[in-house]
Amino acid sequence: MIEHLPEHLRDRVRPLNGLEHPQGDGPVVVWLKSSFRTHENPAIDAGRHIAAKYNLPLVIYHGLDERYPFASLRHHNMILDAAVDMNEGCTKLGLRYVFHLAREGHRPSVMRSFAEDASCIVTDMFPLPPWTAWVETIARSASCPVVDVDCHCVIPMPLYGKSVDRPFKFRNATKKMRKRRVQSSWPMCRVDARPYEGPLPFEPVDVQSVLKNPMERFALLRTCNIDPTVHPVWQERGGEHAALSKWQGFLSNGLNGYARRRNNAADPTGVSRLSYAFHYGFLSPMRVAREAAAIGTKSADKYLDELLIFREHAWHHIYSVSEPYSPSNLPSWALESWRSTADDPRTVLPHPVELEHAKSPSELWNLCQRSLIHHGELHNNLRMTWGKALPLWTNDLETSLELGQKLNDKYALDGRDPSSVVGVQWCHGLFDRPFFPSMPVMGVVRKRDILTHKSRLDVERYESHVNRHQTDVEGVYLVVGYGLLECLVARILYDKGFNVYVVKSEQHQPEYTMQADGESKWLGDYLESIHAQIGTSSIQEITSFLASGIPVLDAGEVNISVDEPSVRPALVLNGHQQLIECIATVDDSSAPSPLQSVLEYDNGSLLCQLHSLPHGQRDDRHRSELETAVWNLSEHLWQKSVSQQPASYSVQMKLV
Repeated sequence: MIEHLPEHLRDRVRPLNGLEHPQGDGPVVVWLKSSFRTHENPAIDAGRHIAAKYNLPLVIYHGLDERYPFASLRHHNMILDAAVDMNEGCTKLGLRYVFHLAREGHRPSVMRSFAEDASCIVTDMFPLPPWTAWVETIARSASCPVVDVDCHCVIPMPLYGKSVDRPFKFRNATKKMRKRRVQSSWPMCRVDARPYEGPLPFEPVDVQSVLKNPMERFALLRTCNIDPTVHPVWQERGGEHAALSKWQGFLSNGLNGYARRRNNAADPTGVSRLSYAFHYGFLSPMRVAREAAAIGTKSADKYLDELLIFREHAWHHIYSVSEPYSPSNLPSWALESWRSTADDPRTVLPHPVELEHAKSPSELWNLCQRSLIHHGELHNNLRMTWGKALPLWTNDLETSLELGQKLNDKYALDGRDPSSVVGVQWCHGLFDRPFFPSMPVMGVVRKRDILTHKSRLDVERYESHVNRHQTDVEGVYLVVGYGLLECLVARILYDKGFNVYVVKSEQHQPEYTMQADGESKWLGDYLESIHAQIGTSSIQEITSFLASGIPVLDAGEVNISVDEPSVRPALVLNGHQQLIECIATVDDSSAPSPLQSVLEYDNGSLLCQLHSLPHGQRDDRHRSELETAVWNLSEHLWQKSVSQQPASYSVQMKLV
């Protein structure tokens, strides 16, 4: 089967279960996990060739699970964008594309069913857990061949797939393979494979009518077991159309200045900002490499160095190791250095919760972390500075590695990626050499001082870039009540950069309890981290902790200006007026009387009900009151923000 594939595909294929020929007359299933594009997609092309060769039907299956690390609204929404483009692209190619979203009432074992009925399974290679374990499980149980295909690297991982300790060694070892591939166009797939029309082991999502409708999409996402506090990055649309458009814009207007501008984090247009597109597989690295190489300038060569050496070096390393996240992957000299400084005193040890919410001792580090939280990105030149600060603020190597990986993978659009894993470990000595003399804590691991980096950066300009608004929300949020639920909502708004006040209501506030058996993992982890920080599980203490740093107003301090019907109501405080964006409350009847005039003024559109279920459209019986409140807040922010996402892109397809 594999021997019949064209060479450019054959080099990318790895058989997983020893079966060499399709079995039965079931469909050839192309199972996509990380390569969401129809242009230059080796997995799709391999599936088309196999289906055509053996006269079998073909189906392109795209499943979005909830069990990947730090599953959230941010990551899910990017992939739903991709599903829209995939559906359109496959339709144009005459292929059947089906999309499954794991959610309440829709969690069948789809691939286990395909493993019994398919004639062959082709999947895109992604060498990180839990994806590797999922693929291995299916390969063991399948009654048909299962192969995975490298869609992420110009030099195929099955062809090289080794770990070398320095990037320059990888560059030298792969020079001939790289040159030939960069100079070759991607062959068009001209075979015809008939689409599979038979039954499916799940109910596909109607991509056209549901995912393209913003509020229908949110209603679908709401039924998923994902973190609703990590909000979408509204200025970045997912999918191959947006990625191709962004690449073409950079190729035309940014690449020529890349070598000169790439290290200046205060100059956001000096880099392509496409790492997320490569991570999700929206963009073919083969195409980007060809088109950059055709430019032939110093800047193009430097861009290719980052893309083909540093990035692919990381992927081939991760492909070759059995435990990608293990500290044991660090070189022996680095491990010895960390052991020798294990007892060195740390001058300050912020709690991990403080670090996650950008409350470190360093102004620049906090800006880096806020960039991750608000925009899902961190400039490449700052990543090493950001990562090398963590050993100074944590007790040991393991904690530093784990925290760095968590903060990156939870918020970064390009997180949960081989490059991310290598990047965090590189901060701790991977792919580096010792630097003498030994320093406190860092030992002989290369140091990167935050203050030194700050001195050569236009911090004010970088801060302005980080603090840019993702949406047009500029007014204040008034959260009515001082219970656990209200303070949790206020905390989320505050940590996301919104202007928020807690308003203590004169009326009795109901007590909300934590339901360990009814909470999703994200909420359980969130509350557990607070408990670990303050050393108590007291509801009152947790409530006070959540409210710390957020302005609190008594009902008597609330003064509202609603003088002009054409102007939104404003909060008047210390003689200054601030437009009111929203009043968030469990029950609008409990709002202080000054706020009642606001609700009446705008007929309720300024209201976010934190506990009631709007329009009776959703069933949240299985969610705790706290989760329901957070989801209602997320829906409100979704409605406010969805119009900010670009709707369409112009892409000029050309052959290079």
